[in-house]
Amino acid sequence: MLKTTSKTLLFIATLALPLTLQAQCGGATKELSATKVAPKTTIPAHQANAEALTLLATMNMKESYEGMIKRITQMQIQSNPQIKAIEPTIEAFFTKYMGWDAQRGDIAALYAKNYTIEELKELNKFYQTPLGQKTVQIMPQLAAASAQIAQSRMMKHMPEMKAMIETELKKIQK
Repeated sequence: MLKTTSKTLLFIATLALPLTLQAQCGGATKELSATKVAPKTTIPAHQANAEALTLLATMNMKESYEGMIKRITQMQIQSNPQIKAIEPTIEAFFTKYMGWDAQRGDIAALYAKNYTIEELKELNKFYQTPLGQKTVQIMPQLAAASAQIAQSRMMKHMPEMKAMIETELKKIQK
């Protein structure tokens, strides 16, 4: 039971965070790269980080992360009702390692690395509009629903994947 729960938690966490972040970047289709080259203009890192932190506050990222943790915890309980009794412990774990306070600086640095200060300012302007605020409000739910769709599809086709893996392993072992 614990092994299955751990795998499910890891799977959901790896799906939910990237989807949430991508969705809250305005639905950008371009993937973020940890090795992206810094913008050509030289901007003091603290200035870009400050603008990124402003953007993240405008986007209500703290609330989004808190909501995401609650949704992940609830998904775990739905998939394994026996752990309802330890819900606070599960939520505390996610908050400790995946919560906003734990990731705030890293997320701001990620935004500062991938956007110029001018782009961060434009994003701030957008997220201060009514459409931007609507986007902020519905993106966590859309990201969670997207993760559930992906998980459901993956589970539906898991027997096919297992069969494919077994077939390919048999070929290699011959």
